[in-house]
Amino acid sequence: MGGLPMGVKPPASDLPRREPPENGRLPRNLFAVIVFIAMAKSIYDYPMLPDRLASHFAASGIPNGWMMKPPFFALYALLVVVSAAVGFLVPRAIATSSDSRTHLPHKEYWLAPERRVETFAFFRRHFAWYGCALLLTEVLAIELAIQANFHSPPRLPAGPLLFLIAAFAVFNLFWTVRIFRRFSKVGG
Repeated sequence: MGGLPMGVKPPASDLPRREPPENGRLPRNLFAVIVFIAMAKSIYDYPMLPDRLASHFAASGIPNGWMMKPPFFALYALLVVVSAAVGFLVPRAIATSSDSRTHLPHKEYWLAPERRVETFAFFRRHFAWYGCALLLTEVLAIELAIQANFHSPPRLPAGPLLFLIAAFAVFNLFWTVRIFRRFSKVGG
C-alpha cells in the first residue's frame, strides 16, 4: 500500500502543519469577563453620576478637565475597542504582513516555514495577554475617576492610581523582556 513501515514516522516536512495548542481561550474569555463587568458597573453607576464629570486630574488629584457624561462613556467604550485591537487585531496584522515588514531578531530563523506557525501563535498569545492587561488598567483607572465623581468636590486618590501605573509598567517590562528573550537566540 505504499505507506511507511509500522513505527516509522514521516519526516517533519511531510507532516501537515498544524497550529500548536496555544491556550488562547483563557485571555479571550478573561477579556470578555472584564468587558462584561465594566459594562455592568457602568450601567449601574451611570444614572447616579452628575451630568458633568471630572475627567482629567492633576497630580494632586484635583480635577482640571471636565466632560459631559455621554462623551465620557463614549471615550470609555473607545478605550475598550483600542484594547481589543491591540490584543487581538495587531497580532493578526503582524502575521499577515510581509516578512520584509516584520522586524524580528533572527528573522530568517523565526519566520522559516517550519517555525512560522509557532512564531505567530506566540505573538497571538502574548498580545492577547497584553490586551487583557491594557484593558484591566484602563477599566481600573476609569473606575477610579468614576468613584471620584461620587464625591463633591471630586478628588482622585493618588495611591491607587500610582499603584496601577506601576503595576502596568512592571507588566510592560516583563512582557517586553519575555519577547526579547524568546527571539534573541536562535532555537529559543
